This record gives sequence, structure tokens and C-alpha cells, in this order.
Amino acid sequence: MSKPSEPPLSIALGNQDGFVAPRYKSGQRSADALLEAGRALLTHVSYEGLSVSELCKHANLTTGAFYRRFEGKEAYFLALQRLALDDGMRTQRALTTHLDSEHGARIGLQDACVRVVDGVRQWHLHHRGILRASMQRRDHTSGGWQPFKELGREFIRDISQRLIRTPELCQRTDASRRLAVGFQIVIGTMINASLNDPGPIRLEDTMMTDALAQTLALYAQAFALRPEPADSD
Repeated sequence: MSKPSEPPLSIALGNQDGFVAPRYKSGQRSADALLEAGRALLTHVSYEGLSVSELCKHANLTTGAFYRRFEGKEAYFLALQRLALDDGMRTQRALTTHLDSEHGARIGLQDACVRVVDGVRQWHLHHRGILRASMQRRDHTSGGWQPFKELGREFIRDISQRLIRTPELCQRTDASRRLAVGFQIVIGTMINASLNDPGPIRLEDTMMTDALAQTLALYAQAFALRPEPADSD
């Protein structure tokens, strides 16, 4: 799946708190360069290790250019989080549109899972530094990881509604529950790859798409889950 096109970063931010939107093309280019630099650097350094001076050096700009656009490092990071969340919602919309368009053709579960898992993998890969920094900071900030959790819940709910229509699942009464567990495996694996990169498969590897799509499809179709234990009197 090709990644949904992303608008110029500074335009996408709009009136984000702590960000001064540029009025001219030159300012837009500078703001975009700073945001792209942060995405790149955070794949190698922690939030605490990311300095404004190093960020500006990577973007070939002065610190003055940074402070003309951002109130400070915290406002800058919140802007990066906003862009990652917006991109996640674009990915979700693209996938739901695709699955809806394929519904009449009765797309199979495995093919649908490959499409979905690859979209999720590419999103994690593109924003892995921001995701890792957000996870590392969650004990020190109020609700910094919460928007990503909410995005994940909405994504699973929305996509599962489409996957349940596939021939393999349309008769399963436990399909929603099984997909929720399957997605926990898929997304948990990708978050771990963003945080720790333990291998043997990395986010860069298309093999991760194949392996996790197969895991999701097989688990969703497998034997029925045990029923919830009845309350004893």
C-alpha cells in the first residue's frame, strides 16, 4: 500500500498552540525543515537528548529561526505529535476507503489483513521516533500517550467493522473479540519495535507485514475462544 500523501507540515499545523504559522514560502520551508529534522533525529536520540542547537544544525538553520516558529522544545514536540496523529487518521481513512471499495468484490481476509497491517507498519516506521519519545515521556507528562491510545482504539473499531464483512468472518459471532486480540498482538509488536528494535524482524522489513498479517488472519479464523466463566453462586 502506498502511503497517503501528507500536506506540507507547517500548513497542516495551522494554529497549533506554541507554533507561529509562517506567512511566506521561505518561512514555510524553514518550519518544514525543522519538523523533518526532528522526525529524523528522534529515531536516534531521546527527547531529553534532542537539543534545539542540534536540531537547527541538522536543518541548516539558526536557533533564531527555530524560536520564530516555536515557543520552545515542548511546543515543538507537541507539534510533531499532532502531525503523527493527523497522519494516523489519514492512514485510517485511506484503509477504510479501500476496504469499502473492495467489499463488493468480497476481498479475502488474508488480502485485507496484508493491506491493513502494511499501512500500520508504514505509519509506525514514519513516526517511530515520535512514538518512542512519547512512550518514554508518558510518566513525566499528563496524557502525552493518551491521544495515541485513543487513535488506536478508534482504528481497531473502524477497521474491524470492515474485516468482519470478509467471507471468512461474516458468520463468526466472536469475530470482533478475536480481531481486538489480534490487533493487540500486531500493534504491540510494532510499538516494541519502535521502542527496542529487538529483531529479528524490523519495522523497515516488509516481512513484518507478511508475518503479522498472517498472524492476524489466522488468529481471527482459529478455534473459538473459551467462553467467559459463569459467575458462581
